[in-house]
Amino acid sequence: MIRQRLFRYAVYRNMFLSFILLTAAMIALVTVVLYMMFSWSTAKEVGKISESMLKQNSAVSSVIRDQVYNVGNLLLSDKEIVNALLDKEADPVKQYGVFGTLNRVQSTYPFIHSIGIYNGSNNTYLNTKGITKEQEKALLEEINSKNTSYFHLFPRKISTATSASANRSEDVLTFVLLPSYYSPLSSKGAIVINMSTDTIQDLIGGYRNEAVDSLHVIDDKGTIITHSDRSRFMENVSQESYVQSILESDAESGYFTRSIDGRKSLVTYVKSKDMNWTYISVSQYQNLLFNMQALRTSALVLALACFVVSMFLSIWLTHHAYNPIRHLLEKMSTIPKMKENRRQINEFAILDTTYAEMTEKMKSMESEASVARQAHVLQLLKGGDETAFRRLAREGKGPYFLAVVLLLDSLDGSPGGEDEDLQSYSSAAVAQAAQQMLEPEGASVATVGDGTIAIILPMKQSRLPLHVVGMLEELQGEMLSTLRVSVTVGIGTAAQTYEELRESFDCAQSCFQQRFFAGKGRMFHGDPVNTAESEHSEAQYPDKREKRIIEAIKLQQRDKLEKEIDQWIKEIRDYNYHEVMFFINQFIGGLYKQLNVHTVKNRESADLFLDFTRRITRFQTLQETADALKDLALRLCSLSEESGAVRHAEVVDFIQMYVRKHYARPDMSLEQVAGEVKLSRSYVGKLFKAHCELSFNDYLNAVRLEKARELLASTEESVQSISEQVGILNTTYFYTLFKKHYQISPAQFRSQHAIETKKAQ
Repeated sequence: MIRQRLFRYAVYRNMFLSFILLTAAMIALVTVVLYMMFSWSTAKEVGKISESMLKQNSAVSSVIRDQVYNVGNLLLSDKEIVNALLDKEADPVKQYGVFGTLNRVQSTYPFIHSIGIYNGSNNTYLNTKGITKEQEKALLEEINSKNTSYFHLFPRKISTATSASANRSEDVLTFVLLPSYYSPLSSKGAIVINMSTDTIQDLIGGYRNEAVDSLHVIDDKGTIITHSDRSRFMENVSQESYVQSILESDAESGYFTRSIDGRKSLVTYVKSKDMNWTYISVSQYQNLLFNMQALRTSALVLALACFVVSMFLSIWLTHHAYNPIRHLLEKMSTIPKMKENRRQINEFAILDTTYAEMTEKMKSMESEASVARQAHVLQLLKGGDETAFRRLAREGKGPYFLAVVLLLDSLDGSPGGEDEDLQSYSSAAVAQAAQQMLEPEGASVATVGDGTIAIILPMKQSRLPLHVVGMLEELQGEMLSTLRVSVTVGIGTAAQTYEELRESFDCAQSCFQQRFFAGKGRMFHGDPVNTAESEHSEAQYPDKREKRIIEAIKLQQRDKLEKEIDQWIKEIRDYNYHEVMFFINQFIGGLYKQLNVHTVKNRESADLFLDFTRRITRFQTLQETADALKDLALRLCSLSEESGAVRHAEVVDFIQMYVRKHYARPDMSLEQVAGEVKLSRSYVGKLFKAHCELSFNDYLNAVRLEKARELLASTEESVQSISEQVGILNTTYFYTLFKKHYQISPAQFRSQHAIETKKAQ
């Protein structure tokens, strides 16, 4: 069963292999970590033990130094020795007596190889081993050149005569005592004490164990004084890295690991306080653990045992983890066919295909349900059939129903200026968001016109719940932040009958007349009493203000013109929507007549009036209407000038100069420049684009990028600093603009400019 699943089902096989690899990796990791920790701990303990042993071993230097001093003091207390050092005639009788004294002293100290007396005054040298003055010539010359201290040490090889009359070389440490340093003896006299290195090696060799590969002593120059390998006597090892580390260290003792002759080794050292000797032991790392092979074997056996256990555990985990997928696959009708046709089965591919098919079916059903829901709402609000309302009431979501209307405000701030495809997309997005947000409340949503979305909301009470008001406000904020679409909400009155629901819908739509005066992106509650249009006993048109406006146009008084239009708007604000629209049409007619626009010479002015009348019904707020009237009046004012073209050129030249002078201001905008030339924003934008063949923002960005390019080439300042200096505070946006304009990043431009400058030099 398990074998069949491993070879047949891809998911089962992948799960099993994943468990096996995971457990194997964990076992290997734990085994390696434990082995390394044990090895490191053992090496640390061995290092401490070796350091302690070497500290005991270093006492040998003190013993040797003390014994040499004792021998020297013993000889200097003997009269014959002193006379021999002072004798200037080289008396043979005296020399014989001295020779006997030296032999007695040597027999007392068995570790001494030989003792010699040198008298520089008569140039004689006596030695207990029969070593002649000629054989010690090099040593005696060095003795004559030194008198800076009492004690001197010379590791060297000496030749001695054997019974077979042959010479053999021996390794000795020669200690030279210069009595003249402390006494009035001749400065050319010296006591020479030779100590065999075998004696020293015997003294320190007892501290060596099986783990230590070499145990040796060096002086402060790196010369070997004694070594477990006797052939390395007097070898200079100062160039060895581990020796350099020891000589450069200020510590009196320590240990460390180092690769020596291609093998990892543990080096332990102790520096003698009495003599300039350093005791060093070197042990191969692999020899520190005497049972290393057994430890490795045990660790490997344990790891294999754990791996075998993990295999059985992986089979058990895979079997239980695979059960949900197996049960799901067994419920699919496609599995039996695939078992017959295919040897191997990929369960995830089957699940993915089935899920895709189910998703397509659900989307189709959801789309059909959405169409049916919208048709139901349209039938309720515009169809005039009470049957749909009775069906809605039977669903038990009432007993009250409320009509809510969402109106998309213009996207770019100009009336009727939106792209139809963009407006359609925005309407669909707002309708979808409203459906998802209000669906828990049982709401039905449908698009009932261009940019108009209707909602039928069932309620348990006649008043709109506060949490629903919060949902609508949240919807407004979300659309504004994500789609940058302003949404005005109109809320009708509660209804219990079909006719009342239609009235609620009309009441909600009438709220948009309030938007004309209050502004966009708000929420208005309709009330039949308050929404009834106010009856004015006498609607008086501000004809005097109209005359002033016409006069200002004719006299080219732009500042006065804007103020007069603001006052005219203020005087008509208190009337209802229809009266205000009537006054606006009357005002346009008055301008058309008084400015003689209907003549053939003023064809361009006539086109302005025609365009305005076409757009007048699209104005969504009174402020938009006022701005459009100002724009119309200012354009009429410009057209009435005798040299209109010259005026346009002057305006554009002024704007270009203004931008080049104030480009570093982050708040530079088309509105600000329009204020400087006393023209409307839209008019200045179109005028600038007509003359320069690019928009104001594109020109401003071009000027800023040109200045930034100059700063990048001439300074070392950061890109962020340069971006701020040219008025672009957002560094990321500056990078995007620069690369779009010059096809390279600021950093690449600076590098290329530096290379070109260097080549030019």
